[in-house]
Amino acid sequence: MNTNKTETLTARNFISIGIFAAINLVIFFIVGSIAGMTVIGTVANIPITVFFEAVAYMLLVSKVRKKGTFLIMGTIGVLPGFMAANVIGVLASIAGWIIAEIIASANHYKSKKILIFTYVVGCTLQSAAYTLPMYVSNAQYMIDRKELLHLTDEALDVYLEMFTWPMYFGMVALTVLTAFLGAFISMKILKRHFEKAGLIS
Repeated sequence: MNTNKTETLTARNFISIGIFAAINLVIFFIVGSIAGMTVIGTVANIPITVFFEAVAYMLLVSKVRKKGTFLIMGTIGVLPGFMAANVIGVLASIAGWIIAEIIASANHYKSKKILIFTYVVGCTLQSAAYTLPMYVSNAQYMIDRKELLHLTDEALDVYLEMFTWPMYFGMVALTVLTAFLGAFISMKILKRHFEKAGLIS
């Protein structure tokens, strides 16, 4: 059932957001941990995880089509970044989700195409913003966090070789693709299973 009788988020809406945010974090930690077992999986962590996280986002915004839903969900989703001491990246990512929220709110969360586009924008800006400090710092970011991330000298050398500007733009571009595919496929699944059951509209 769609909980969109008013434009203002209600207590019930916040509960729904909390539940889906928790599901999203579980997806993030499981997929992110598996991807992090390889070097390329670690570098491409965001493009990989946003593909799987899309289902939680799309189901939520299909149920709660109100201003602030994307922003709250996106903000909670980037908070684990504090565990890596990437404060600038987290704050910049939240700014990205603010931009995404403006897009969805301007359309009043009505169009499914806009919801997909909003997710792609939010994920892409998050990917670009969160990882930017790693590339701008000229590898100092990874060196400073060697112990925090439990990196050996050999592993650190491999990562440092990966953090190049072509890789940065490649990962941002990949995020556009994976976020779109994740959101598009999720919407198809929701339409097939949830819309027909009358759980969302």
